[in-house]
Amino acid sequence: MRNRRMKYLGIIAVLLMLTFTACSGKKDNKTNDNTNKELKQSNVTDSNEEDNTEPTVKTDATILTVGDIKVPYNEVMVYVLLLKELYEPNFTNVIWDYKLDTGATFGQMAREEVLNQIIQLKIMTMEAHNFNTVLTDDELIEIENYANEYLAGIKEEDREKYGIDYDTVFKICKDNFLSEKVFDVATMDVDTSISDEEAKQVTVYQIEVSTASKDKNGEVIALSDEEKEAALNKAKKLLKKVKKEEDFYTFALSNSDDSQVEYTIGRGDKSDEYIDAAFALEEGKISKVIEDESGYYILYCVDSFNEDATAQKKEEIISQRQDEAFQKLYKEWLGNYKVKIKQEIWDEIQF
Repeated sequence: MRNRRMKYLGIIAVLLMLTFTACSGKKDNKTNDNTNKELKQSNVTDSNEEDNTEPTVKTDATILTVGDIKVPYNEVMVYVLLLKELYEPNFTNVIWDYKLDTGATFGQMAREEVLNQIIQLKIMTMEAHNFNTVLTDDELIEIENYANEYLAGIKEEDREKYGIDYDTVFKICKDNFLSEKVFDVATMDVDTSISDEEAKQVTVYQIEVSTASKDKNGEVIALSDEEKEAALNKAKKLLKKVKKEEDFYTFALSNSDDSQVEYTIGRGDKSDEYIDAAFALEEGKISKVIEDESGYYILYCVDSFNEDATAQKKEEIISQRQDEAFQKLYKEWLGNYKVKIKQEIWDEIQF
């Protein structure tokens, strides 16, 4: 299980990282580095000490009821420990007190995602019979192996502290496996036919002459008309120069306002003007100067049809269609089940 994370546990981690990145305003490839700096500069103290506080509730106490299924405290703590294992090595334990733009802490956001995903898992397992979906004997054996491996990876003190045993982990693994099968069956009628044109990806090198800047608060400031004209003249001069160069990439590295030169893109990734020009280029050809709202661009076509990226994009489109179909279905299911939370026990769940 360490090598193959349970699907819905992984979903929680992905959702949290996407939320964290969006809410904290970090959209570049240095998210972790920048976030670590902010955490160190914040007023949150990293004690680097183990949390030795004993839970004040029984570890098998029911914390949540979904339909007829009762979810105990120790089951929830498996999810909590997983997230701690995923995040604290990179961000330390101060991550949980980090304030998001929403005003909530990352720990509060994590608690909500854990709750929502557990509810979803339980409802999916209860809906399994409507799809005649069950786990096979081979799958149960596989789950047993995963459960043993996963349990072995949990610290002994955490197992004792939170009452986590084999049965606890086996139940979680079983829920995840069954839910994944339910998802597959429930979305099996989704249209998976994607044309090459719809998913088409091309690879280009670019030279950018930006027509916008940012103030100290990160707000975009448009250039004046005179400055834009100067930027256009610069782009035209660069176009003349690059046509004489043998190596577009090296020239772009030294003359582009964007430090990234190579892009593999499709519809929706850039402006229509940019994409139309990129799609019209033949391999080895250079575009004219392209203008959009963020700048002037000169493109060089590296691959007019990137087969691997196009195939990956098709999978992404199919996955998106499946997720949309499932969420619509799940919204209906959710209305059929009563969910009860024991708030005083839920409040014990902290990161």
